[in-house]
Amino acid sequence: MKKIAKSLLRLFGIIALVTLLTVSIQLFTQGMWLWGLPSLDEVQSVSLSYPSVTDTVKEVSEPEDMELALKLTGFLKYDLFEKADTNDEPLISITYHRTDGTEQTVSANRTTVWWQGKAYALKEKDMFVNLTEGLFFLEDLQENETAKK
Repeated sequence: MKKIAKSLLRLFGIIALVTLLTVSIQLFTQGMWLWGLPSLDEVQSVSLSYPSVTDTVKEVSEPEDMELALKLTGFLKYDLFEKADTNDEPLISITYHRTDGTEQTVSANRTTVWWQGKAYALKEKDMFVNLTEGLFFLEDLQENETAKK
């Protein structure tokens, strides 16, 4: 019986070590995800702002659009070992209006994400801003380009 318990303990130790190694490699190569974001069923509506492109704040409450706004945060993984440039200002802010009446805001520019009062260096530079522009602000960007001509 002691032999079986010892073997099981050794097996669980190896599994824990491999899991820790795998997670560490994942965080090093892919970046750290933002913790504490709401799930879709906790969100009532979403506000998106991009002040350098449009003065208006876009409000979305359709489930598909809210899901897109939530999934965009998957591109805000940050580098654990790089220092964020806190001198820059956010370009885009997304505010999640939760069903319990609270709000959560995540902001980012091309290199930095601001979440829960802290700034982090993005692992994938430009990706979040480019996708958000294309999904939610494309018409405004095109209008600005037309107005410049």
